[in-house]
Amino acid sequence: MLVKDIILKACVFTANDELANLVKESGELDEEMQNLLDKFVNCFNLVRNEIACEYEPLLKEEVIETQNGKVLFSSLKERVVDVVSVKDMNDFSLVFKNFDEYIEVNCPKVKIYYNAYPKVLTLEDEFNSTLPERVYAYGTAREYYFVESLYEDASIWDERFKNSLQNLIRKKSQTIMPAGRWV
Repeated sequence: MLVKDIILKACVFTANDELANLVKESGELDEEMQNLLDKFVNCFNLVRNEIACEYEPLLKEEVIETQNGKVLFSSLKERVVDVVSVKDMNDFSLVFKNFDEYIEVNCPKVKIYYNAYPKVLTLEDEFNSTLPERVYAYGTAREYYFVESLYEDASIWDERFKNSLQNLIRKKSQTIMPAGRWV
């Protein structure tokens, strides 16, 4: 999935046709258009963070040696949203204490499973997601309108964004009924 394609959809949703045409044609952007494009890319990154934190976590696994029973979040490859679990080298779950900047665990070397913030992307970057582009575009349009202080428009796109997320999540977690008699 390309960030550029999402930005183009968001430009259409927000009636920024001039910017959409310039981005599509890879045309020269004046300062005003470049600032507008940067605003859309920032809005996209905000939405991507929200999705990663609340709806579609980015689960990471790392093997790391503790220092005095601590694992500093800054020593991990990605920025930590929350720690899911910690295991020893034999895959036994360990008890750990979670603090703002580190975890404490009584083991010299651990496997840490955590949800991470996504990396900040630029217009030309590509990323993977199970969600369709339009969901990201809805959220990007919402953020754009919030930034522009157009709250009524923002609430419309917020509703579309959240409804589409709810529908997609509901489809993923379909209820499986046990076999048997129905009374």
